[in-house]
Amino acid sequence: MIQFLLPILMMIQSPVAPAPAPDVPSIRMVGEQDYVELVGLLDSSDWNERESATWRLARATADVPDIRIERSLGQEGLSLEQVMRLLRVMEIRLLHAPRGALGIQMPMNRVARPGDILRIEPRGVGVSAVIPGLPAEKILQVGDVITHINGIPLEDREDLARIVQQHWPDDVLALRINRMLPGQQGIEPQDREVERLELEITLGSTAVLRRSGGTQSVLDPALADRRQRLMELYQKHGAVPSSIPSPRAPEIGSIEEEQDPLIRGILQQVEGIRNGTYPATLADLHPQWEAKIKSIDDQLSSTDLQPEQRLKLEVRRDRLQAILDATESANRF
Repeated sequence: MIQFLLPILMMIQSPVAPAPAPDVPSIRMVGEQDYVELVGLLDSSDWNERESATWRLARATADVPDIRIERSLGQEGLSLEQVMRLLRVMEIRLLHAPRGALGIQMPMNRVARPGDILRIEPRGVGVSAVIPGLPAEKILQVGDVITHINGIPLEDREDLARIVQQHWPDDVLALRINRMLPGQQGIEPQDREVERLELEITLGSTAVLRRSGGTQSVLDPALADRRQRLMELYQKHGAVPSSIPSPRAPEIGSIEEEQDPLIRGILQQVEGIRNGTYPATLADLHPQWEAKIKSIDDQLSSTDLQPEQRLKLEVRRDRLQAILDATESANRF
């Protein structure tokens, strides 16, 4: 029965609520007493207090580690509302919240070629570009090879991404790098003279990295592991509905029943965000939908429309507004 309820619960509780606004910094001053009080407020009779406590716990990544929340989930005495909101806090942290970022582009991992076994390649991850506005711009250089992070050796770009994204923006990491000395361009890698440096870097945010306009997407090899971890938490502690229901949002309709191709496409985007297959958030899409509504309003202001054209546009506008209202309501979880 629990296995049957779990997918339904995940659809109801989590998918349409996007990440915290990426420009809102993590809250760094939540002590143990503050934590206990915030957990208590998760069961408040006031909806706004429950909301505020949920988001504060989700953002207090430095002072409230994930393991502290998981210990709370294992304790007796919590209401169902508190349990479900703590699970929601973990969902925000694991799947939605911006994670740590260096701000570099990395070359693709080399494919082995005949004769490579005889070559001595430098272990580590090369820096092919540094991204303006992120920490690496002031610390690293193109051509640097990052060999270790916090003492952990790196073999490929997935190693680097996995370690960095275990951390949050503003965390400090220790890097060990090989930096090529001047005049070494064109020399075989095993023959280059390098300077070995120990550096510290304060991480930036994947939210800034995604907005940087780089040609590479944000590498996140641990996302599947975090999804599995969240599923295990829901299986262990969830599978029951919240005892204090949230305000109901307007229904946005069925993809299969939708006749308007534009609206059907938008519903497919929402569904993709819900199941994690669409590479954006509702916050990313809302401005696009608002622009479409404005465009329709401009068309409706024309006096040259035929009655059937006007009706079609009015129905489309109403459907767009309903979807926007429904998902913005969910956005305030």
